[in-house]
Amino acid sequence: MTWLFDYDLTLYGHDEADVLWSLDRNITRFLMQRFAWSEATADEFRKGYCAQFGTTLGGLRALHGVTPTEYFDFIHAGETLLQPKFEPWRRELLLALPGTRWVFTNARRDWAERGLQSMQIQDCFAGILDIESFAWDSKPSPSVYAEVEIRMKEKGSQLILLDDKPDNLQPALALGWRTVLVHPQCEQMQVECTAKIKHLVELPQIFSKLLTE
Repeated sequence: MTWLFDYDLTLYGHDEADVLWSLDRNITRFLMQRFAWSEATADEFRKGYCAQFGTTLGGLRALHGVTPTEYFDFIHAGETLLQPKFEPWRRELLLALPGTRWVFTNARRDWAERGLQSMQIQDCFAGILDIESFAWDSKPSPSVYAEVEIRMKEKGSQLILLDDKPDNLQPALALGWRTVLVHPQCEQMQVECTAKIKHLVELPQIFSKLLTE
């Protein structure tokens, strides 16, 4: 059994959303510098590209020829970036899970690595499946999930994906993976998945359901 954890807003929750917001601010700054846009225009395009292409980078590559390296080198630099805090329960929860644990993220490895170190859970994972490892393709592209099955040498219900974005769960569900939506408004969200939790801390509450369905 393999557990696949999204990084942003999944391994750390929406209660620490300022971590992701600090990265979003750097993305907006990148757009402002690259295209001489106002902050409001850059912020609008950041959100629009992310919604349309799955990541802001996807839109920048497709429409403007921006290279992943220049993009990530810019947004992952600076003193304003925040990191999630250490919480003992998180480490205990992860180490209690049967099977292997991986991080499966649309971010570049160095962003996730910094956060795992800050939370003191880097050694809880066998590795990080990041956007660069898929030749800059990302969730929810179906080819990425097919590649995960090849790398993990597992299929279907042997794989469990936890993610805060419903769109990222759908290709996994289509392949027969077990899927968990992690979102504070999960109960109001019409999403087909194996289980829903508001925060990672609730994972033990659905453990039996998750492993029997």
